[in-house]
Amino acid sequence: MQRGSLMSISYHYQTDVALLIKNYLKKHPDSEDTVIGITDWWVKQQKFVDSMAAVDCALQVLESQGEVSSEERNNETYFKLTRKGSSKPPVNSL
Repeated sequence: MQRGSLMSISYHYQTDVALLIKNYLKKHPDSEDTVIGITDWWVKQQKFVDSMAAVDCALQVLESQGEVSSEERNNETYFKLTRKGSSKPPVNSL
């Protein structure tokens, strides 16, 4: 990858990635890596954790609205579309 070719990348995306790197380094102050390593391990890992949190919150909202329903099986929670006429009432949200 040629350095200095950032003109085509949006400023907000660059800022978001810079923040991900900064947060990773705060948690792992002795870390060092290449551009590829930082992309694969630091940035992707943080985005995965952030994505999981966002999905969990979104599912809670959708369940409280009665849009999705959940079921516990095999020590995991499974989500699916709530069918019209379902006997499971929406969860009250705060």
